[in-house]
Amino acid sequence: MQSAIRQCRAGRVVNARFFCNDDLVTGMEDLCREHQIVQGVIKGGLGSLFKSGLEVMTDEGVPRTINVQGFAVEILSMHGHVRCDRDGNTEVELYGIVANNAGEVFAGRFVKGSSPVCITIEVMVQEWLD
Repeated sequence: MQSAIRQCRAGRVVNARFFCNDDLVTGMEDLCREHQIVQGVIKGGLGSLFKSGLEVMTDEGVPRTINVQGFAVEILSMHGHVRCDRDGNTEVELYGIVANNAGEVFAGRFVKGSSPVCITIEVMVQEWLD
């Protein structure tokens, strides 16, 4: 194993509300770009989606996407992080647990472009500064 300790401190906190048909992951990336957050933690979110694409790992260790359908797919838990890729573009990795209206529960990484907001979603992002 290789490890390193980085000294960081908490920066600004951004609270936001996404509206009907906003994509969850794209919205998070836009939010971070708008507020110039290049490194941070997504503390949580609450709301509903029309549907959700989640990337999960198979028993063979291969990622696959599941599509959760429902009148309103509820977000039960959500967390993630913000960083810049090698080209300096804002990138969000967002993980969550969702439930459809039949009561089935699913967990995985939200797939960009696959999770449109149903009514609203409230989110909170904490900036990390070096």
